[in-house]
Amino acid sequence: MVAQLPKLRSDLIFSRQGAEGNVSFVIKDPANGQFFRFRETEHFIARQLDGATGSEEVCRRVEAKFGLELEEGTLANFVKALEQNRLLEAGEGVVRAPKRRRLRGNLLYLRFQVCDPDRLFNRLVGKVRFCFTPHFIILSAAMVLVACCVLAFNWGEFKQDLPRLYRLTAIPMIWAIIMVVTTLHEFAHGLTCKHHGGEVHELGFLLMYFQPALYCNVSDAWMFPEKSRRLWVTFAGPYFELFVWALATLLWRFSDANTWVNYVALAVTATSGFKAWLNFNPLLKLDGYYLLRDLLEMPNLRRRSYAYIGTGIKRFFGVQTPGTETPRERRVFLAYGVVASVFSFWLLGFMALKLGAVVSKSHRGLLGFFLVLLLFFLKIRRRLRRLFPETKAWFTSVKAALAAMKRPIVASAMLAALALLACFGRAELKVTGPLRVLPVRNADVRAEVEGTMEEIRVDEGDLVHQGDLIARLSDRDNAAELRKTEARIAQSTAKLQLLKAGPTKEEIEVARAAVDKAEASLRYTRNRLGRDKALFEQSLLSRQDFEATQQQAVTAENDLAEAKGKLNVLLSGSRPEELDQTRAEIASLEAQRQYLDEQVKLARVISPTSGVVATPSRQLKELVHQLVKKGDLIAKVCELRTIEAETPIAESEIADVRVGQTVALKARAYPDLTFLGRVTSIGTAVQPVPEGKEGARTVLVTTQIDNDALLLKPEMTGNAKI
Repeated sequence: MVAQLPKLRSDLIFSRQGAEGNVSFVIKDPANGQFFRFRETEHFIARQLDGATGSEEVCRRVEAKFGLELEEGTLANFVKALEQNRLLEAGEGVVRAPKRRRLRGNLLYLRFQVCDPDRLFNRLVGKVRFCFTPHFIILSAAMVLVACCVLAFNWGEFKQDLPRLYRLTAIPMIWAIIMVVTTLHEFAHGLTCKHHGGEVHELGFLLMYFQPALYCNVSDAWMFPEKSRRLWVTFAGPYFELFVWALATLLWRFSDANTWVNYVALAVTATSGFKAWLNFNPLLKLDGYYLLRDLLEMPNLRRRSYAYIGTGIKRFFGVQTPGTETPRERRVFLAYGVVASVFSFWLLGFMALKLGAVVSKSHRGLLGFFLVLLLFFLKIRRRLRRLFPETKAWFTSVKAALAAMKRPIVASAMLAALALLACFGRAELKVTGPLRVLPVRNADVRAEVEGTMEEIRVDEGDLVHQGDLIARLSDRDNAAELRKTEARIAQSTAKLQLLKAGPTKEEIEVARAAVDKAEASLRYTRNRLGRDKALFEQSLLSRQDFEATQQQAVTAENDLAEAKGKLNVLLSGSRPEELDQTRAEIASLEAQRQYLDEQVKLARVISPTSGVVATPSRQLKELVHQLVKKGDLIAKVCELRTIEAETPIAESEIADVRVGQTVALKARAYPDLTFLGRVTSIGTAVQPVPEGKEGARTVLVTTQIDNDALLLKPEMTGNAKI
């Protein structure tokens, strides 16, 4: 007598999908919300399980329909699988489906079901029907494109605005924004599923890698026969979030920067943009992966790709394993499996290194290392299981062996581990505080003379050396006076040389000849005067002519005296007083020349030290053609290759700070970079708390930092950890 096969549950829901030649069936279990995918042959066999048909009859029907020989053992295994998945009518030996727990998952991926949103979505789907029209799709796509262009053209301003979010007080607000946007994201999934006729019975919280999020279970979309509908359900969530990101980007760009609206828009732009990239990444098990899976129509793409890569590795080492993949599946599994495996292990390694660095600093060395190692093991265990399914048995055996150990042995092992940790673990106290960047040397370049600025030879950020020209003042007046003074010096010097040399023989002979000529002229004039006097007394000469003759006689006497004086001067030579007077005149002119030469040189403003010009370009350009007074500031030159940072440390923690300790600094301008330095000095006085402010008194700690890349600028702020 042939045994009858059990009956397939009558409440199961079937959905036929795919085209001819690649037909599959999705089965939904309404009792627990699970879904199964059967190939056409498996679906036909399952449909034959009516509780009255025997195994031989089922084998004959399969052979008649598909031309395949079905062994009874294979049929028995298939029926057993259906029984294990609770797809058969309840009977003897069948375990009924347990009640679904609200909390599911593991330490790194926890899901907590909150409610059944189906009735809520039924009320909302009619009110948001416009979102499913082509008009909204075109409008939203155009808005996303415009937002991308706006952000690209304002990328520099966006990066400068981001540090506004780097505050502890902003964390609750950012988390709240993420939760609100994520809620809209999940509602978009659920409402799209509802719009296409599906049901949504699960909405809850998700804790993924210790980060809170929301989730909406839209597995009912698997029942849609049309692939386009399934793709729309998956695509709706990240696309609507991208639309929200576009709205926030435009609002950030065109709103006042000092308003809370602009601040919230900035937070949405930063967080949603990053989340959109994550969601569309098919290498992560997020919306991008599900889109790729539905597009390729390959269920469990990730798990099957990992298994295929693991099988390939085993074949490489000579372990022969059968394969049932089609050529198309092999190509897809190979491409996706290799890329996803490399990305997954790289991401895990990167996260482990970063988390290890943070936790090690925060939890004192070995304890943090073991904590990170535990988390890394929990995550990589799943990767190894997917690549090598056989390792599951090994993990199970190890777990059973540990469970079989006696409590004293486990306790002894734990005590030994704690003892090793206490002996070899290194505990360091980390002292933190805000920092302010200061240059080691800060030189003010000032004008040393008054004048009009002709040109500025440097710009903001230029590297200058000691003695380099910074600016040039007008020196035309001083240069002209300098040339005049130099000419007068040359004239006086020539005069001094003449005085030192004395008269020549030729000059003396000329002077004597002049005396003789003057004497002869005087004799002639006197003789004429005698004749004219006699004629005047006889009234033969007019008084006017007589007086003219007298005047000529006086002039002749004066000329003779002058000629004799010149001859006497030449015969006596230069006097010492005259030489001293000429020398004093030359010395005065030399002093004036040196002063004018110094004024001309001071018109060239040079840098007193090496460093970087820190004065803004606009301020430098405004000085050109302006009157600059003596002592006016022209530029600041700061030595930035080695800088100092001041960190106020609480008075209660200063006892643990020592000169020479390593300091890790995080500047708000470069949140991803860590600058290392050493404590160079500790303040000798306690800084009082400013009036009107609360807090503890502090001591200033100075740190010296190498800044060869010139990234840190004076007056930058951040945080330091000693």
